[in-house]
Amino acid sequence: MRNARQTVKRIIRTYLYHFQKARLSASAAELAYYTLLSIFPAILIVGNILPMVGLDAKTVLSYLETAIPTSVYNLISPVIYDLLHRGSGGLLTTGVVIAIWSTSQAIAAFQRDVNAAYGVAEDLNPIWNRIVSFLWILVVLVVIATLVFLYGLGEPILRNLQPILNFNTRYIHQFASYRYPVTFIGLFVGLLCLYYFVPNARVRLRFVALGSLVATFLLMGLARLLTYYGVLFNTQIASYKTISAFIVMMIWLDLSGIIVMIGATINATTQVLVEGKVQQRRYLWDFIKDKSNSDQPE
Repeated sequence: MRNARQTVKRIIRTYLYHFQKARLSASAAELAYYTLLSIFPAILIVGNILPMVGLDAKTVLSYLETAIPTSVYNLISPVIYDLLHRGSGGLLTTGVVIAIWSTSQAIAAFQRDVNAAYGVAEDLNPIWNRIVSFLWILVVLVVIATLVFLYGLGEPILRNLQPILNFNTRYIHQFASYRYPVTFIGLFVGLLCLYYFVPNARVRLRFVALGSLVATFLLMGLARLLTYYGVLFNTQIASYKTISAFIVMMIWLDLSGIIVMIGATINATTQVLVEGKVQQRRYLWDFIKDKSNSDQPE
């Protein structure tokens, strides 16, 4: 019993240590700010991709509706639909530039804060930090393009395969109806990739999976919780529906940032408890730098 109590105290003490190192409130506000800046430029990019794969804007909105609070969805869905439905080559260039800048800022901030949670890379070169952020943008764009391709052409492909493989046609309809599982899996995989690849620490996949799972459940729950909050707010103050929806959106972005950092803190805590001190990830240029320093005369 005494050992169990000491173990619990050690877990709580370790978590609070990494919690403080991550600066959750400041980190979440920074992530929310850059996320807000990148939302609509990213939609412009997606809106120009949709016609290429034959995907309808309403299909994208149906998946988006499952991941965000209803009041926020009602506020931004007309704008999103218009951007997705019309798509503009002229606006595409502007959207790409703004989306790359704002997203790189968000990922760079996330990388700094996660590194702080792990206690590594405190002297990280800011130039290298930007390079890593840009590379991660390319990875994110590839993942988004892949998902758009699969969900844009997935149903036609299944229809063409049905006569050959002779499977039940109901699977074709189910493919398009699994919005919640797809949203959950998409969030989980996205967080898993961020938690595993972004930190400059030698993280283990089994530890990263725990924080990713917790953060995914919390993000899905947050969307449902703020939906009820938005309904209550609109009922009490009916003349301020737009303002209340905007307030809910800002609260959602801020709390989402906190949840993402909580997941990172859980990952760092779990790995430290199991393996001890987390080692900093070393790259090829680190070995080159060490080699050049060792070759210099004293």
